[in-house]
Amino acid sequence: MFIFFSIFIVSLLIPIIALVLLSIIKLLNQEFDYLHMENKQIQLEKQLQQMEYEQLSQKIRPHFLFNSLNAMMSLARLKRNDDLITAMEQFSLFLKYQHTDQTALVLFERELFHTNNYLSIQQLRFGKKLTIKYDLDERAYQTQLPPYTLQTLVENAFKHGLEKKRGDKHLVIALKRHGDWVRLTVSDNGDQTIEKKSGHGTGLENIKKRLELLFEMHTNVSLKRKENETEATVIWPYTPEGER
Repeated sequence: MFIFFSIFIVSLLIPIIALVLLSIIKLLNQEFDYLHMENKQIQLEKQLQQMEYEQLSQKIRPHFLFNSLNAMMSLARLKRNDDLITAMEQFSLFLKYQHTDQTALVLFERELFHTNNYLSIQQLRFGKKLTIKYDLDERAYQTQLPPYTLQTLVENAFKHGLEKKRGDKHLVIALKRHGDWVRLTVSDNGDQTIEKKSGHGTGLENIKKRLELLFEMHTNVSLKRKENETEATVIWPYTPEGER
């Protein structure tokens, strides 16, 4: 009698267990489909971000190109042929960097080398009137940053301040590390006020958007006037070579 009752109980439980298992399998399949869809959405968002980042990088290059050509034209008008030849040599190095495929992040050392090609042209153009100083923290020197970040800050300093300033022109490039963050500052003693430097907005906004696309941590881009100089600052997480 007990055996018969046990069989009866088991026969009742089997359909219930089977139903529970089927429900669990269905839920697992739904969860798997959801995770698959979520993963595809994440991949799509990353692709869209990469496309947007590349478009932002491309927008920077023509402005820097035109400014370099304008600097060399000034040397040509002054008939400074030897300086013009030297400037063209620097410009060729600049073009080589511009037409090299860039990764999302480059070493600051490489960015500085590239920017110095542009600064060499400006130094030939303005001569002793232009003073360039560097204040570089060794602890931050090996960091990575989006390509053309430094060049944009330097270009803006000349375009909106130094080119029209009479007398001595001063440019300071400073790189500091504060814990897990890096602070890059480009200062110039141009005469114009922040309000008149509306053109700064496009380049700085470009840098800001690229930083936001690359880093989930705190970043900041700012422009301010203090005493007799204009200071452009970019802050981003310290990212040594090989890390992202």
